[in-house]
This record gives sequence, structure tokens and C-alpha cells, in this order.
Amino acid sequence: MTGRSHLLIGGFAVLCAMRWHVLSPEPFSICTGLLGSLLPDLDTERSMLGSRLKFLSRFLAKAFGHRGLTHSGVMLLVAAAIINGLMGPESLHGPWGALLLGAATHIAVDLPTGGCQLLAPLSRSRLSLWPYVRTGGIGEIMLLVPILCLLGWAGFSGNGPLPGHVPPSAHHSRLRGHVLKDISFSS
Repeated sequence: MTGRSHLLIGGFAVLCAMRWHVLSPEPFSICTGLLGSLLPDLDTERSMLGSRLKFLSRFLAKAFGHRGLTHSGVMLLVAAAIINGLMGPESLHGPWGALLLGAATHIAVDLPTGGCQLLAPLSRSRLSLWPYVRTGGIGEIMLLVPILCLLGWAGFSGNGPLPGHVPPSAHHSRLRGHVLKDISFSS
């Protein structure tokens, strides 16, 4: 997929997660989600992000190859566990969670365009999904449009939080309503 396609899918996915109260609705989370959607392609100079950070891109390309360790689902889970351990589970509902979601969407949509080493560093074999789609071609557009329609539908149909999940804003509004109700003024 091209950088623009990754940005579109990552951005839509973050907005859907905000709509379903999986991520907190912060503008910075949208920015980190968009950054995350480009981050795995840092291992090639030809990408949007890699062309701006060539020294890092060249190092990653030599050390791990394109669509290797930076496209690993295992490394994504390790990063989530580290963030959760260092900052607590609530950190995954903000900008850090959006960054990881953006990276996850990148990896997922690269599977039909040549595949990824999804289990790196545990395995170097590439996992590729059918149908095979050439990056930048009409096949990418034919894959992109249904994904965006599905994400748009999921975003607009979301009318509340997931079962058992109370968004942080609900805690504050409940508290404010309770406190204001109990305050009385004497005249």
C-alpha cells in the first residue's frame, strides 16, 4: 500500500476506535495514529517517513530488511506489553494506543500486498493473504475502497461503548451531576 492509503486506513481506524470508546477522543491521538500508520515502513527509504529519516531507514533496511521486524505482530504485542507495564493500562486508551492501532492497520493491509514477517523475530517466513494486490495499482484501490467503506460504516453505526467498558468522560459527568445535585444554597 502507498503512504496515502496507510494514512487513510489508519486515520479511519483511530476515529472508529474513538467512536466506540476504545480510545479517548483526543486530537493528539489522531496525530499519533496517523504516525503509527506510517511507522512500519520506516525500514525503506522509498516510504513517506523513510525518505525523511534516511539514516534510520538505511540502518533498519540493512539490519532487518523491508517488511521484517518493523512489520511484526509479535513486536507490536511486545510494545503494547511494555507500554502497559511502564505506564499502566489506561495509557493504551490514549495516544500510545492510537499509535499501536495505526501500526497494526499498516501491518494488516500490507498482508495482501506482498506479505510481512508477521512472527518476526520468532520466524522469518512471510505471511501473505490472498488476493495478491500490487502496491499503487488498481488492485490497491479495489482493496482500499471496501476497507474505507467498512470502517466508515463501523464508525457511523457505533452508538455507544463496548459492553462492560465505561469511557473516562462518563465517570466525570456522573460525578459532576452527583456533586451539583447535593449542593444547596441558603437564601
